[in-house]
Amino acid sequence: MPESSPGSVQRGRRTGARARYVGVFLVVGVMPLSAQSPAQRIQIEAFRDSIGAVSDSTALLAAEKEMIAHASREMRDSALAHLRLGFLAMRLGDLNGRKHYGNAASEFQWVVDLQPKWPYGWFGLGLAELGVGDAESAVLRGLQTALGRDALTRSANDFARSAEVDPSFVRGLVELSNTALRQRVNLRLDVALAALRRSARTAAARDPEVQLARARIEREVGSPDSALAAVDALVAHSPNDAAALLEQARVRFKVGRRNGAGPWYQGLAGADPATVALYRADLRFVLADSALRRFDAAEGAARADVMRRFWDLRDRDELHAPGERLAEHYRRLDVARHNYRLASTHRHYDIIERYRPPVAEFDDRGVVYIRQGNPDARVSLEQPGIPFNESWAYRRSGAADLLFHFVAREGVSDYRLVQSVLDIVGYANTVRLENSGNIQGTDGPLLLPGSRGAPISADSAAKLRQRLSDAALSQTTAAILRSRLELNPIYQKMLTSGKGAAAGLWTEERAIGNRSIRVGTTTDGWERRYAVDLPAQVQVLATGRDSVSSMLQVAYSIAAEAAPRTARGGDGGIAPRVRVSVLELDGTAVAVVDTLGPALTAVPIATRNYRLGIISVPVPPGRFTVRVGLEVDRAGAVSGRDTVTVPAPVGPALGLSDLALGAASVPLWWISDRGDTIRVNPVAEFRAAEPVELSFEVDGLVPDSSFKIEMVVKQPGGASPFRWLAKLFGGGRDPFQATTSQRATGHRMLVQREITLQKPKAGRYVLEVTVSRRSEAKVTRTQEFTVVR
Repeated sequence: MPESSPGSVQRGRRTGARARYVGVFLVVGVMPLSAQSPAQRIQIEAFRDSIGAVSDSTALLAAEKEMIAHASREMRDSALAHLRLGFLAMRLGDLNGRKHYGNAASEFQWVVDLQPKWPYGWFGLGLAELGVGDAESAVLRGLQTALGRDALTRSANDFARSAEVDPSFVRGLVELSNTALRQRVNLRLDVALAALRRSARTAAARDPEVQLARARIEREVGSPDSALAAVDALVAHSPNDAAALLEQARVRFKVGRRNGAGPWYQGLAGADPATVALYRADLRFVLADSALRRFDAAEGAARADVMRRFWDLRDRDELHAPGERLAEHYRRLDVARHNYRLASTHRHYDIIERYRPPVAEFDDRGVVYIRQGNPDARVSLEQPGIPFNESWAYRRSGAADLLFHFVAREGVSDYRLVQSVLDIVGYANTVRLENSGNIQGTDGPLLLPGSRGAPISADSAAKLRQRLSDAALSQTTAAILRSRLELNPIYQKMLTSGKGAAAGLWTEERAIGNRSIRVGTTTDGWERRYAVDLPAQVQVLATGRDSVSSMLQVAYSIAAEAAPRTARGGDGGIAPRVRVSVLELDGTAVAVVDTLGPALTAVPIATRNYRLGIISVPVPPGRFTVRVGLEVDRAGAVSGRDTVTVPAPVGPALGLSDLALGAASVPLWWISDRGDTIRVNPVAEFRAAEPVELSFEVDGLVPDSSFKIEMVVKQPGGASPFRWLAKLFGGGRDPFQATTSQRATGHRMLVQREITLQKPKAGRYVLEVTVSRRSEAKVTRTQEFTVVR
């Protein structure tokens, strides 16, 4: 017998496989399923499972052809025959495309016409409607949505009918809930909730999928207590169900509990691919691409560790308790889903809408909100002739403020980011404004040329119409700028500047918007906010040491008259809460402090009274970022991110600590490990007649070797080009300058010096200290201070 070619062998195998599939379909198909008893429903699911395992569409098409022929001869009015054909068409749609979903819808429609009380017919019709989807034309999609005939609404209605005819039908309840949660318009959450509550006395209520679906719907409709009861019962029964743990975390965050992080991380560590996709969908709006890649690459507990590091860094950097930033993320997601969700994901962009989000889930307000949280200021202007618009401002300590402008030209549910507030009037009008440089109005009176009543030329009429249009545009733009005055001082300048300065201001304002979009859509933040700003100053100094490690000295001052009267310590002083976060440059935690400081009494410094305090934080040598927060009752202040360098005490390189400046009249100091008193003035203001006490440490010394110290006090901004001329007449000298040579008594030395300025004027100064030794680079530190009269 001759050998078969590879092609003939393959054809023979395919033909044999097709015969086996057809046999399975027909055997299951001819089973007497005249009523939908539980056993018969199992048979229906067995049929679905059998075709679900088939990926050969050729075999499925052959089976479909044979089943259609069989049904047309013997079972034309059999609801079960059409039910099987419907599910077979659904499988073909999954493999071959949309047209088969239409065939499935026809078969399921036949089922519900023949047996309207069968839940499987309505269930299949809902699946088919999802497969058919919406019209490809944007106009038709909009019309379908307006009439409640979009795919999600149609399928939700069908799933609702399946649950209505049989409240115990698990698949219908679950798909109804999932579809209702996916809807953007014509929401059927109330229908899903009613169906789930009707099923409460049926066996379906004990099904884990139904319990999870009910928890999700209860949470979404604003019944978090009911949602918590449902999901807690589910987790008690299935403590390792990752999807249930995720929902438990979501609901706990919803009700304001801080213990949602535990189940969140536990669920992530044990999540299957479907649940990982749920986590990823929640995180994709805040994770950068690099973080998403790390998330995707990790598995199990390692994936949970990746996210724990991500959220812990944000908690520490923003001075929050562990788990607070994760809870805030879910609060923001909830707000965005209820206020900024897009009605349609099909977006068309104007030329001035430069930002294009990678995921079309929310409008651009939602993108910014999820990353940055509640804006500190929000304004809009409603006026005929201009589109819906909003501007948001975020005040940031230690960094430039963020300013966002949103415009909705295609409906109130789709606000887009634009770079400038001028873009609200549209691209063409923005170009006209920037070319004319005129916001206040026209350049002169709008007079008709010629004598009264005399006809004017077409050219003159066109010029007149243009001037009238420009005047209206200028007035509209001026109104927009006036509405934004509270957001940034630049808008007052834009309103009052002449043509010469206008171009520069408009360029500057557009640059602010461009930078804000770049930063605001790629980073996230959650700065501590207080009802009252606390007028406080913080000075972080890398200096000092105890018997174990180097130290950071965190000195702070609070204006005495501003401290709330209710926050009294035992002796009548103010006891502030002090938070300190010290992080490596990669975000690794070095030290975290959250403590109640000692009660502070007011003392006079220079021109005002202050309450002073200091705490010491042990740290290793290295380069770190430091943030400090002070809180008194409802008032508070957060410092910017200071970068400090802590030198190694025994080298080998020469090291210099930060410079501590104090005064005998300022009662704030710490005691060194060797018993020396080191004074510090966090206000950094000194009276002209009082000496300044300077303290610093030199590290990495070789005992009994010499090193040089150079000290100079300058006014900031550099030397004047005419300073040499002033020196010829005895002026232009630095207020203080000294150079000394010292011998090292150990690897580390404390240097203290009293500085008396020569005839200082009131103003700001910079003290510069440089330490050097032979054949080694110099090390310099500076410290600013102010002299007052």
